[in-house]
Amino acid sequence: MSTLTGIRKAVRRTAVAAAVAAGVIVASAIPAQASWYAATTGGTGANLRTCTSTTGCSAHGFVPAWTGIRIVCQKQGQSVSGYYGTSDLWNYIVWEGGPGRPEGFAADANINTGHAYWIPGIEVCR
Repeated sequence: MSTLTGIRKAVRRTAVAAAVAAGVIVASAIPAQASWYAATTGGTGANLRTCTSTTGCSAHGFVPAWTGIRIVCQKQGQSVSGYYGTSDLWNYIVWEGGPGRPEGFAADANINTGHAYWIPGIEVCR
C-alpha cells in the first residue's frame, strides 16, 4: 500500500467518524415531539376560542363537520351542549389542514374523541 493510499484511507475514516458524530449531535438537538391525539369534529363542526367559555371570549375560527384535528391538551371550563351531548371539558385543538393552521379551544361536546371525558395521556392545558 502506498503512502498516498494510506493517507486517503485515514482521511475517509476520519470523515466518516466526523459525520457520525455530527449526526449524533444534530439528532440529540432536535426537540421531542409534543404529544397530541387525533380526533374528528362532530356533525355540527366546532368553534375555536381563546378561552374555555362561550361568554368570556368570542369565536375566532370554525372547523367544519367531520374534519380531522389534533388535540394538544384538555381543560375544564363552561359546561356547554353540542353534537355529542353536554360537557364542561374543552380541547385545545390544531387543524393542520385548515387555512392558516387555525387553533384554539373547542368544546369537547363537539369533538369525537372516542373517550367519554378525559383522554388518557393528554396533558391538562395550563
